Amino acid sequence: MLALSAGRATAGDWGGFLALTSDYVYRGASQTSREPAPQADLHYLDPDGWIAGLWASSVRIRPEKATGAELDPYLGYAWAIDADFTTRFSALYHAYAGGNPGAHYDYAELSSTLAYRSTWFCTATVSPDTTVDLGDYQQTRRVALSLDLAWHRPLAFGLSTNIGAGLYRLQRPSGSSYGYGSAGLAFEHGRLRADLALIAVTGSARDYLGGGQAANHLVGTVLWRY
Repeated sequence: MLALSAGRATAGDWGGFLALTSDYVYRGASQTSREPAPQADLHYLDPDGWIAGLWASSVRIRPEKATGAELDPYLGYAWAIDADFTTRFSALYHAYAGGNPGAHYDYAELSSTLAYRSTWFCTATVSPDTTVDLGDYQQTRRVALSLDLAWHRPLAFGLSTNIGAGLYRLQRPSGSSYGYGSAGLAFEHGRLRADLALIAVTGSARDYLGGGQAANHLVGTVLWRY
């Protein structure tokens, strides 16, 4: 989400977006039980490369409970290594309002991204305090790791193609890791952007995540930048 927030930002200015997605998906897992979600972002990009902001979305991980909200403050710093490579470090905190899933699932993430000519992107992320349900109403917090590789290519007439794949690792009673990916098209015209992507997960993701969170399906998003 930090990359999307900064994608069209102008250094030394405020920016953001309003969006509506058919399903809020994070690392291949639906965060809204396959239901639509309104989303918003507000950020400030410093001329020296710092960016700070707040991203928000509705969430409904458990379909039998009322919809809650996710509020993610973030801070990042990006710079160019040379003419071809850029890098970015960021810190993000996932905070949940309401009881679905609840504040006891809040967690932090630290990530580093290396980009090549704004075409290839490799991101490594660590979370030191992700909540794990152990059963019998018991929980603990463990370290979670993820590695993502993405490819972006502009096409003609405002179109672009985006392909990504990732691996998530967190020791749970139901398993230790799963893979996910996406492939789609985006269209941009002025401040508007529309995305259509096919989300795919490995077979182990269904057992790992449970509750219908993981499935291969299409996701559409419409976004307006301001």
